[in-house]
Amino acid sequence: MSRRRALLGGIGALLLACGGLAGCGFQPLYGDLGGYGPVAQQLAAIDIGVIAEREGQLMRTNLIERLNPNGRPADPAYTLDVTLTETQRNLGVREDDTSTRGNLTIEAAFVLTDLARGETVYRDTARTITSYNILDDQFATLIAERDARDRAIRATSEQIRTQLALHFAQENTAAP
Repeated sequence: MSRRRALLGGIGALLLACGGLAGCGFQPLYGDLGGYGPVAQQLAAIDIGVIAEREGQLMRTNLIERLNPNGRPADPAYTLDVTLTETQRNLGVREDDTSTRGNLTIEAAFVLTDLARGETVYRDTARTITSYNILDDQFATLIAERDARDRAIRATSEQIRTQLALHFAQENTAAP
């Protein structure tokens, strides 16, 4: 019986905590559960410019999937320009001066432009560092490096989406 009371007490405390969140002004960033709030609509109105190189194409594809889940906007309100920089650094040096670990850094500088006003409304950078093993087999190392690059691009595009969403959320709450 005491286990049952403890369980019911825990459930009651959880419901009380959830009820407290509702009264504190907490609001979901992207709107309701369907994702149709004002921030999600503003994100969907962004046209993503072409980004150079293969990594840029991957970044652009990831951003389109994250910002425009229903397809590219027919009449975009904003344009997003992204510049990627990639750096590699070898770590874990053995006695024979060969590395066993590599770090890959993807940095994206991005600019959001309001097309109606023709001016920059937000500018920032996002950066992700991923690691991979450097193996004796060159092909395995190449695959590990490619996987690290893909993970970094996905994570960086998610950071960009989050930063843009926070920008729009602050802009929407600041508007009268």
